[in-house]
Amino acid sequence: MESKVTHELSRLVAIKSESGQEHEVLTYLEHRLESLGFLPFRQKVVEDRYNLIWTPHSHPKVLFSAHVDTVPDFGHPDLYFPRIEEGRLYGRGSVDTKAGIAAIILALEIARERGIKVNDCAVAFTVDEEQEGLGSKVLPEAIRADGAIVFEPTELMICTAEAGSIEVRIEIIGTQAHGGDFEAGDNSIIKAISLIEAFKDLSFIKGYHPLIGRGGFNIMEIKGGGNALLVPQRCELSVDLRILPGQDVEGAKEELTRLFEREGVNVEFVDVDPPFELKKDEPIVRIIERAYDKALGEEPSLAGIKSWTDAGHLVSSGIPSVVFGPGKLAVAHTPWEYVELNEVVAATKVIYHIIEEVSK
Repeated sequence: MESKVTHELSRLVAIKSESGQEHEVLTYLEHRLESLGFLPFRQKVVEDRYNLIWTPHSHPKVLFSAHVDTVPDFGHPDLYFPRIEEGRLYGRGSVDTKAGIAAIILALEIARERGIKVNDCAVAFTVDEEQEGLGSKVLPEAIRADGAIVFEPTELMICTAEAGSIEVRIEIIGTQAHGGDFEAGDNSIIKAISLIEAFKDLSFIKGYHPLIGRGGFNIMEIKGGGNALLVPQRCELSVDLRILPGQDVEGAKEELTRLFEREGVNVEFVDVDPPFELKKDEPIVRIIERAYDKALGEEPSLAGIKSWTDAGHLVSSGIPSVVFGPGKLAVAHTPWEYVELNEVVAATKVIYHIIEEVSK
């Protein structure tokens, strides 16, 4: 099966599909599904962007969902020229999340070859996950399901919990002065450092969740100062702060607001996404656990994913969702993004056994 996985995934990675430029990969997937006898429809998202959906009826038992868009190159040398080395396939989108897409397609192909009538599973390929999540936001308007499996790199662990986040842009204003007399100024970069240290004392940052780990934050960007011998007047920060399941996202936002007011900085709340956690006995969890055991001969590990995914919108709409897929989250978006091909093979087997079970 690894040769089929390599072929399918290589074709997908070779198609450029940055957010906003998903049309080519969706056209390929539309033709691919049609070649297997599955006739998908297009759900308009915004302007000429759309989700691609196949479902046997309006309320299937299981929905397989994967986003087709990728981040820009960010220095990746392989990009749309997939390279295989030591059992890994390198290329932008290989792990995030074209590996999951390839596994879905191949599992459907195997099911058809074995004469299984796929009558209670649906497939959705969504757009814009790497930006605003517009595709998954409208997806529940087109299809409802008893449960969903959202494909992201989880190292084949079943993620029943997902961290939320608060993303902010901060402007910090100081006072300019000649750099040789820096005491006369108020250095905006030093004020930014002080603010970053203050983040560590926020109550929600000190939290802990058994499936996800500790709270925390990521400074995504910092800009300020220049070459002139001046005390910098202005500094900008872009920060993403983790919200753990069980924490009150609005309470965290209020705590942040108080900190920003105390520090006298200007702030824009760019995005606020709540966390979620499913119960272990949720039917979709049990379905994927049984399929995993049957496909791979071992019990799966339950975990939590540290990043927002399309599952957030599905859960908010009332569709219980787990996050699952081959590959490591840590290498997604990096210049060395890759996926282990044997994990894609394993994911394909798990999906096939889910289809087999719910199609009886």
